[in-house]
Amino acid sequence: MKPSSANGLQSLSFHNLSFTVSDIEKTIHWYETILGFKVVTKIDSTPIGAQIAFLQMADIRLEVLQTKDSFRLDEMFADAPNYLLPIGNKSLVLHVNDLHQATVELEGKGVTFAWKEVDLSGHGNFSTMIRDNDGNFINILQKEPAK
Repeated sequence: MKPSSANGLQSLSFHNLSFTVSDIEKTIHWYETILGFKVVTKIDSTPIGAQIAFLQMADIRLEVLQTKDSFRLDEMFADAPNYLLPIGNKSLVLHVNDLHQATVELEGKGVTFAWKEVDLSGHGNFSTMIRDNDGNFINILQKEPAK
């Protein structure tokens, strides 16, 4: 990709997805062993009172934070479709070349599924939705709709 000469808002690009977790070490372990992410930076204490870890796989960068007084809003973690009701972020969305193969691999790793290989649109746009160790949703789509 050619570097942009744009400035200001015209130069926006994606940096990372950030979310809080209940136990940063368990989250790091989950993302490393289940999805293959690696820790690129870890900060044990910050001015905002959070432990922070940046995890990366290919061009996907996650920032996970743990604070002392964090709490869970159960409505954000309701089963589908009720998790869509509260306003706020819903899921990390990733895509793969072969959703069936990825789903089989995830089954072998014992992840918690919200659904497996569901056609979300009725037009071959298949998705497998899993939950991480804290119950956060990760939606995995097939790159090209099924023919």
